This record gives sequence, structure tokens and C-alpha cells, in this order.
Amino acid sequence: MGGKRVAVLRSLSTDTTSIPGTPQQRSSTKPDVRFLRLVKAVQAGLVSGVRSQLAAGLSVNHRDPALGCNTPLICAAEYGFVEAVVELLAAGATVSLANATGATPLHMAASGGHVSTVKLLLAHGGIVDTLDAHGSTPLHYAARADPQEPGCGSLAGVVETLVTAGARCALQDGEGRLPIHNAATAGNTALLKVLSAGKYKATVNLKDNEGRTPLHCAVLSARSLRAVEVLLHLGVNIDACDTHGFTALHMAAGRNVNHVDDGFDGACVDLLLGHGASVTACTADGNNALSLALQRTMWWGRPGTRDHILHTVHQLVAKGSSVQDGFAMWRMVESFPSLVPAALNRSFSTNTSARDSQHLHLKLDFNPLLVNHKELQLLHRQSLLAPKTELPPLLEQESEVAMLHYILSEGRKSLLLHPLCHSFLHLKWLKVRKYFLANVVFYLLFVLSLTGFLLASENCPDDDPAPTFNKDLTPTSNTTSPDTTTEANTEGGGGSCRWAGEEAGIVGLTWWCLVIFSALLDVREVVQVLQKPLYYIRNLGNLLDAALVFCVPQLLVVGGSTGGATCCLAAWQQRIGAVSLILAWVRFMLFTGQFPSCGVYIVMFSTVARNVLKFLAMYVFVLVAFALAFHVLLRSLPTFASVTTSLITSLVMMTGELDYEATFLSGSPPESLGLTLIMLVVFIVLVYIILSNLLVGLAVSDMYAIRQRSEMLRLTRHVELMVQVEDLFRSRLVPHCSKNFLLDSISIIDPNNPPSMEIEPNRSSGMADSLFLLLVQIVGGKQLLQKLFEAVISGFIPPKPQPALPRQLVANILDVALREHEIDKWEKLKHSRAKQGVPGQLRPQVPPQAPPPSPATLIRHPSLSKMMPCVTRASWRRTLNNDIDWEDDLCDAQYGLPTWPPPHTAPPHLRPTARDLNIHLEEVRNLVLRLQDTVESLAVTAPYFHAHYPHTSFSQQHSQTHIHPPMTSLSTQMAPNQKAVASPHPASHAHSPAKEHI
Repeated sequence: MGGKRVAVLRSLSTDTTSIPGTPQQRSSTKPDVRFLRLVKAVQAGLVSGVRSQLAAGLSVNHRDPALGCNTPLICAAEYGFVEAVVELLAAGATVSLANATGATPLHMAASGGHVSTVKLLLAHGGIVDTLDAHGSTPLHYAARADPQEPGCGSLAGVVETLVTAGARCALQDGEGRLPIHNAATAGNTALLKVLSAGKYKATVNLKDNEGRTPLHCAVLSARSLRAVEVLLHLGVNIDACDTHGFTALHMAAGRNVNHVDDGFDGACVDLLLGHGASVTACTADGNNALSLALQRTMWWGRPGTRDHILHTVHQLVAKGSSVQDGFAMWRMVESFPSLVPAALNRSFSTNTSARDSQHLHLKLDFNPLLVNHKELQLLHRQSLLAPKTELPPLLEQESEVAMLHYILSEGRKSLLLHPLCHSFLHLKWLKVRKYFLANVVFYLLFVLSLTGFLLASENCPDDDPAPTFNKDLTPTSNTTSPDTTTEANTEGGGGSCRWAGEEAGIVGLTWWCLVIFSALLDVREVVQVLQKPLYYIRNLGNLLDAALVFCVPQLLVVGGSTGGATCCLAAWQQRIGAVSLILAWVRFMLFTGQFPSCGVYIVMFSTVARNVLKFLAMYVFVLVAFALAFHVLLRSLPTFASVTTSLITSLVMMTGELDYEATFLSGSPPESLGLTLIMLVVFIVLVYIILSNLLVGLAVSDMYAIRQRSEMLRLTRHVELMVQVEDLFRSRLVPHCSKNFLLDSISIIDPNNPPSMEIEPNRSSGMADSLFLLLVQIVGGKQLLQKLFEAVISGFIPPKPQPALPRQLVANILDVALREHEIDKWEKLKHSRAKQGVPGQLRPQVPPQAPPPSPATLIRHPSLSKMMPCVTRASWRRTLNNDIDWEDDLCDAQYGLPTWPPPHTAPPHLRPTARDLNIHLEEVRNLVLRLQDTVESLAVTAPYFHAHYPHTSFSQQHSQTHIHPPMTSLSTQMAPNQKAVASPHPASHAHSPAKEHI
């Protein structure tokens, strides 16, 4: 029988030219003309037309195959034509006769909300729970009808009639849906109350074949926000999941971009969050509500979605939703950078709020910082619509620091200061540092070889030595004879002293060491150039290395002016050697800047140097002016003989080296001595006192901000170093056999375990535990060492290795985790109290003069979606209302850098909140109404107190009573023969529901 019904259903289509929704069989059979005339008569409400067709011979139970086997009674019941129904029943029409879909006249009358027709059919033997081909009862038809459709009657009256007649509200149709599911889909709040009354209250949590509750249906249909609120008041499980793991919050936050109703979705998310919907619940695919909302940000180019998603993400983050994967982190960094720190705070969790507990455990989740490029590409291609946002190339690389590298490329360097990013970088550094130390040791040996060679080698004698000066600054004559020069040449660099000879001694040893390390340096630089040419050019350290690669080979060639390879350095080699020494040691200093302990100071040095150079570039014109003036007046002196020396002398004088007597008193011409002294005084005041102190103040006064900014730059260099190391190990220059080994040695994520880490900050390790961990780290063989320690130490329990994080960083993580833990506890307590103390009405009542907007208005006007107040909405989370990038404030030198967590001196219930102007306006309105009631009560009670207490002021007596006494207490205090004073406001005697709620 079921197979025949399915075959009939598949052969049906919809005829738009006749009755709406009437199935028409696909055949060449034409409908009966008399039946068509009867249908037109029913549509026109003409009983005479129905009688004339019956008199013309049309059977009262005629089932026309061309029109879905509908009968005249079904057509009359569908349109609620009571007179025609009476006429057909009187003519012998069968009440239970169904059409091709199994729908009876009672089904059709119920779907149209025709109460009189339903009662008439039930009175003539209509079966109240008859099923159609889909297993739906008339109650299902009435529940799923749209009350806004033209011609629809009283659906609530139909449902009450059917329930009174014995219709069961717990019958499921073929899809497992109850009538309350249909009512929730239609958004009919009146039917929801009727269908869940009495013994059927538990039906609000029953699921259909797809695992959806009525709340799922109400949210998914997006027809009435009031229906969602009614279901929440009826006690529906707000976190119930369907077969795909979706909760109602998931559906509202991650609705498909093709079916978005911004006004409904925004208000629905607020309503669900206000009633305690879990933001940590995940779907079967592992996505929380925040991830689903962030997926919609890939369609920013489509109109009408940005504001709603912005509001939704703000609310989810304010309620404690976390970034759970690399995709969500990518969308947060690109679309909502100011919310990233608050969202990353949820990656820290703790098992207790006792800071000093020995059992305190901290858990760090690194999922937001990890990117699986294959899953990211798959998620990017899942939608039927082409996304407006393309995947960044940096996130498509196989690297553990791909997300951090992307953050740097987006200019969000300050995010690296977050404890989660900082911890990840520190752990990564512990893995990379062994290779970095090897590189530092190699470079140190190169620098020492270069330094030793240049110090051990002698300078070749100069053929034309520089002139010397006597005490009276007159040049002396060169008395060196040619024989002496020849002898010096022979002694200093004879042909017997060679770089490679045994007689070269320390010079030859350092020469060979410099040859070896210089060759290795050349190979390293060639590999780096082939790997990333552009990055090599932009890096200052690489440029210094390139300069050394060019200069050092020139020191290794034959030097001297005499025949043979002598042990002396020629004049041009001396100059190159001096420059090479400075470059080599400065480059080594930059190497030490990669270490966490001293890197901040190196970055501070570079920052201060940059500021000083900017300062000098601004005021260099003052130095030039005084240098030229001193050159004009004192050009007879060697220190001011040329413009260049004058500039250098002025710069030296800026540091306080004046040489006042020898230069300005003795060397100045007598006729210009006064002017020289005046210019010197002006120079001392302007340059030495003002500019020098200003320069020192610029470098020192804002040292705290420079230190914090230097920490950010140090972490930036760490990311660049790790990217460079990973790219080197993945390059084609590394043998394939050792590539996987090298990559595994620097990886901090185990593919077989979740990317998380646990810390016990208060655990104290004894000598045995420390020794055991040290031996395990050095020797290995944990099981063997455990047996040895158990044999030697009774009751020995092997400790777990603790991650080596800095104490200050662990303290920051602990502060964030404890704060989030306390917030979660407070939120749970707040919602539990709200559930216990929720009044009888569904929502706060407002005065009659200011009625709340209807759900239809909310849906039509998205801007009004925020006007609906949420009773249980949390009011203590920090402000997340604006999308202003906090990096501007973070890097502002005037205010310094805030630390994590931000300082909170107020208790949790007094902390700043996510501002909602509508809620504040509602509070002000309630306060005004309360004051109005108080004034009215005082006006009523004032004559009574003046009459009974003439010697007591009203204010004194009223201070002994309640501020807002109920009127029943006043009636008991009055004398029996005394009449109550009539109030000009009757509403003050009997409190309205709105005022009771207030």
C-alpha cells in the first residue's frame, strides 16, 4: 500500500490554473467540466452553482483523476465554504474520502483555519487523527499553515477544536515531526502555547528524524522571533543538537548566505545568548558558532551582511567564544583584529580558581595558531557561491609558523605579544635554538679568525709617510733615509715570511682558519640567496654578511710592496681590514639579538639609534651653520682647516670636547676674538645644552615604551628566523633522507596528540625529580631510568616534564586563565539564578504608552533588531563595541603598552560591559516609572498621615514606612468607618503586570 502511494505521489504535479496546491496527475485525461464549474462556484461562494452541478448529474463523491482525485467536499472544505459543505453532506458526501495525497476534507479545512467547517466535519464523523500519505494529521496541517496568508482563518481555534475532539499532539508524521514542529516553523506563537499545554509540555524537546527540536525549526525558518522566545520560556533545551551536531545558535550564527535575514538573525543570536546558549558547543565537523559566523565573512562584497556578522561576532566573543582553528583565526585577523586578543584568551583554561593550589593545572590550546592548508582550501571551496576573499599565499605553506607569519604580513605585529603567541614562539625557539647556536658558534669562530689574523699581521711600511707636526703646529721634515726604509721593508716584510710557511707562526694559523670559515660563509650566503633573494636583500644582517663576503677574500691575497708573499698588510688591505672588523662584530651583535634574554636590549639599541639619527637629521642644519662659521673665522687651525674637519669638530664639540684655551683663545685672530667667543657661547647654549639634553631626553624619557616595542620587534625577528629555518630545511638543497628528520626536530606539535600543553605552575620539584628529568633529557631511556630510581628511592613517582616557559609569561597566562575561569563561573551562576527567578511573563513588560515593536517590524527593519532586551544578558564583560584596531593605542609611545591581562581593579560584576543603548534606555524608562509610582503613592498617603499624625511631619513618618508601600497595607491601617481617599490615578491602586515586573 505504501509503494502505491509513493508511485501516485511521484506522478503528481502542481496545477497553477486551478485550485492552489491541488495535485494534478500527468495524463491526457481532461477534468470533468461539471467538476470545474463546481470548483468555480465554491471559489465564488455560490451555493446555487454547487446545487446546479449536483442536479446536472455530478456525483457528490466524484474524484477527478486530472485534479489529484479531489472531491467536491475537499474543495469546499479547503475554502471554508460552510454552506457548500452543508449542502454536500446533506447530499451524502463521504467525510473520510481522501484525494491522491491522502488528505481528507478535515485536513484541508484545518489547513485553512476554518473553525466552523472543522466542527461541522467532526460532527458528521470526521476522524480527528486520520493520516495522509505523509503520515500527517489535520493537526499537522493546521500547525504548519501560514497565519499571514490571505483567507486564513483562526488556526488557534482550529487547533483547540481538534485537541478538544481528542487529537493527539504527540503523533509524528513521516519525517518524525510533531505538530509543534510545524507551528514553530510557521512562527505561530499561539499554537505553540496550545500544543505544549498540559501533558504535552515535554514535546518541546522531542526531535524529528533529523534530530531537530521545535527550537531548531523556529530558528531555521526565521519567521518570528517571538516564537523563539516562547519556546525558550517553555523550557526547550537550548543546546540540543541535531544529527549534524547543530544547535539553534549554530543555525542563527552560520545561516547560509543565500537565506540570511539580518534583522532576525541578529536579534535571535542576542536572544539565544541571553538565555544561556553555549558558545563552546561544536558541530559534528568541529565548528563552533564563532567559526560558522566567520565563514560568512568571505562574502563581504555582498550587501546587507557585514553589520549583522559584525554584531554577531562581537556578541559571541563577549560571551566567551574561542577561536578554534586556523581558518577562524585568519578571518578574525582580517576582519576583526581588535577582537583577536579577547578571543585568544579563551585558549587558556584552568581547573580551579585557587591561585596557590598545588593541584592547579593550566592548559594552553594552540589550535588557533596552526593552519592545515589542505583543509583550509577545502573549506574555502565548499560553498556553492564563489567567495569574495582569496586565500593568502602565506597560509598555503606547510609551516607551523604560517599563521604568525601571516599576522606579520598584515601589519598586526602587536598580536605577537599575546601570551598564547608568545608561548608558542618560545617553545618553537627552544626547538630551533640548537641550530641557531651552531650558526652563532660558527660565526664567532669566523669573527675570531678575522680578528686574530688582522691583529697578528703587521702593516707594511708606507713609502710616503704622512707628515707630522711640532708643538707649534709646523710640519716636521721627514728624516728617514732610504737605507732605513729599505731596512724596515726587509725587517717587516721580507720574502722569507709567507702566509703558508712554517715560519709564519700565528699569522699562518689564523690565515688558514680565515680561509676555511670564509669559504663556509660564502657557501651559506649562496644558499640563502638561492632560497629567498628578495628577503635576503631586505635584511640588514644579510647585507652585512654580503659585505664581508666581498671584503675578506681581499685580505687573503698577497700583500706588501716587496717581492714574495709577505706577512704585512698593504695600505688598502688595512682599510678593508678595519671596515671588516667593524662589520663582523656588529653582525655578531645582531646575532645575539635573537636570544630571548638579551634580544630586547639589542632591539632597544637599534631603536634608540634610529631615533637619534632622526633627531640629528632634523637639527643638522644648526651644526652646519656653526661649522661653516668656525671655518671662516678659524681656518688657520688644523681642526677648522676644511669644511669637513669643521663639521666633525662641531660634532665633537657637541659632546663637550671644546679645548677652549688652545683653540679659541690662542688660535683665534685678535681682531675676531670677540666674535669668536660670542659664537662659542651661542653654540654652547643652543647645541651643547639644549640639543644635547633634548637628545638624551628623547632617548631615555620614553624608555618603557621603547622596551615594550622592542619586545614586539624581538618576537618579530623570531618569527622571521623560524620561517627562514623551516624554508631552509624544506628546500631542494637539503637531501630528502634528512629533510624529515630536520623538520621533526624543530616541530613542537605531535601529529598523534592534540596541539595543547599543560602546566603545573605551583608544583615543586625535589632533587630526585630534577635529576630524573635532567637524565631523561640528556641520556634518554626513560623506562630504564624509572626502574633505577624506583629501586633506589622508595615511592618514587616519575614526574611529568614541564615546558620551559619564562616565569613572567606563566604569570600572565595564569592571570588570563583565572580571570576567564571566574567569568565562566559568574556567568553560569547568573543564568541559573535567572532561570529560577524568571517571572511569569515571557519578557519584561513596558508601559502601554511605549509598546514593544512587533516581531514583523523587527524582521522588516534590521536596525530595530537590537531593541529587544534580553533578561539574562551578561553585563560585566569588557567593551567590545567598536572595531578600532587596538594596535594604534598599543604602539603609542605616550601611553605605553598594556599588558595581558588588562588591569581590572573592580569586581567581576562591576567591570565594563558591552554597551547596549537600548537596554540602558529601558533601564532609564523603568526608573522613571518607579519614581512616578512613588510620587503617586505619596500623593495618596499624604492626607491620611496629616489627618492621623498632625504633630509629626510627613517626611519623618514616611521615613519609617516603606518607600513604595502596597495599597493593601494602607487599607488595613485605616479606621473601619474611614473611606479611602480616591486617587487621581486608578492604576496606582492595582499594580499592572508591567509595574509588578518593574
